[in-house]
Amino acid sequence: MAREKDVAVIQIAANAIVAKLFNADRDVKLCISELLSYKVDGYEYTDAYKSKGWDGRSSFFDMRSGTFPAGFFHKVHSELIRLGHRVQLVKKPLPAPLGPENPIVDGFGNDDPRYDYQMETVRRLLKLGQMVAQVATGGGKSKIAKLAVARIRRPTLFLTTRSVLMYQMADGFREAGFVPGILGDSQWEPKKGVNCGMVQTLAAKLKEPDPFDPPEKQARQAAVRAKTIKFLEYFEFLILEEAHEVGSDSFYQVARHCKNAYYRLALTATPFMRQDEESNARLMACIGSIGIKITEKMLIERGILAKPFFKYVSSKCPEKLKRGSSYQRAVNLGIIENQHRNADIVFEAVRAASYGLPVMILVGRKDHGRLLKDRLIAAGLRVEFIFGESDRDKRRTTLKKLGDGRIDVVIGSTILDVGVDVPAVGMVILAGGGKAEIALRQRIGRGLRAKKFGPNVAFIVDFSDEHNSHLKKHALTRRAIVEDTPGFVENILPRSVDFDFEGLGFEARKKAA
Repeated sequence: MAREKDVAVIQIAANAIVAKLFNADRDVKLCISELLSYKVDGYEYTDAYKSKGWDGRSSFFDMRSGTFPAGFFHKVHSELIRLGHRVQLVKKPLPAPLGPENPIVDGFGNDDPRYDYQMETVRRLLKLGQMVAQVATGGGKSKIAKLAVARIRRPTLFLTTRSVLMYQMADGFREAGFVPGILGDSQWEPKKGVNCGMVQTLAAKLKEPDPFDPPEKQARQAAVRAKTIKFLEYFEFLILEEAHEVGSDSFYQVARHCKNAYYRLALTATPFMRQDEESNARLMACIGSIGIKITEKMLIERGILAKPFFKYVSSKCPEKLKRGSSYQRAVNLGIIENQHRNADIVFEAVRAASYGLPVMILVGRKDHGRLLKDRLIAAGLRVEFIFGESDRDKRRTTLKKLGDGRIDVVIGSTILDVGVDVPAVGMVILAGGGKAEIALRQRIGRGLRAKKFGPNVAFIVDFSDEHNSHLKKHALTRRAIVEDTPGFVENILPRSVDFDFEGLGFEARKKAA
């Protein structure tokens, strides 16, 4: 209900960490408390919930003080306007950017109009201060980060949860002319200007002393914590890569100590897609809402991504697999040890290789990867398998071999989902099942890198897995995600239709005599 004109204007004041309502009555506060509420992760296991003394929800809004995390600033403002209130915003101007308006951070420059959204993302950040950039896989999130750092040119902390991403981004900053510090993976080498760090490392340094530890150990931890808090206050720009992975309380604690980081940018293809509301809410609390959205459809239409074709294979049912088999038994019989399904994987890989297409097969378990490697080698293909224990150099070398044609197939586990520079893959085979949307989009994205030679298309193979209720449910979930994605749904092949390699312009390799 709209307020009367003589009612006091509601003020929202904010700094980099916290915002506060002024002149808001109890009804307004209750509305904002509900707006910023979320289901607490694990609420269903608490005694309070079981005894019906609590509904399992909490809120980022403090009723007593009228405060909430600054990341919700624009969301709260929009809600108050929607409810008909008059609102005044009280916020210091953002620190002025110190870099050039059109910074050059690599040899490609910024003149290609297909990539105009990259600098547009930076411009929106300069206007909003805090935002999530939802950029589909392949859209150049790392370049956006480099452009933003070069434009703002203030002390920057790049955060991730994976060492491979930390090192990869550090390499990117070096190429752009910066000298980044490393804060993670057993290294603590801070530098002035730009630093790349891991959430886990900083969170450990912020840990409160354990009262049961000896006094000298408590004193050491307290000193480390105080020094780390002071260190975090140095940064004026906070960046998150693959931000969907950092919705934990650890990241929340790190971010809230970056009290001078008025600029905050989260880069991810899949924001706010965690299964628990609490993690999604924490991400917005620290960074803000979506400021720009670059979709797969847009990137495909611009030729930045390859046009994908999706085929869903219906393999024969293994003899011992039943519709009601338990999930673990179904995974073993219906995926890993399924001779029919594995034969279909080999068939698709051999056929793609016969047209000169590099193939990537993504599995969920190492034993499946080893089994497929043996079968593919027996079929005459050159194959390598990389997994969690494979070091950084091994991953790079293997992917380079795939890119220059020295091998036909790379089999990979979840280690290939993020943080690797994948060559232009012609076919991706989703061999591992599963239902997670984030992982699925990342894995499809492995094949969508634009092709330098031949038709700019990619072939994606998935499985219907209809012979067990658990596997079928997961398969239907995966397919529904593709069907709900513009740019993907248009190219799902009907059940009776196969990939048309030659019709798309591919030529079969001549077999050696």
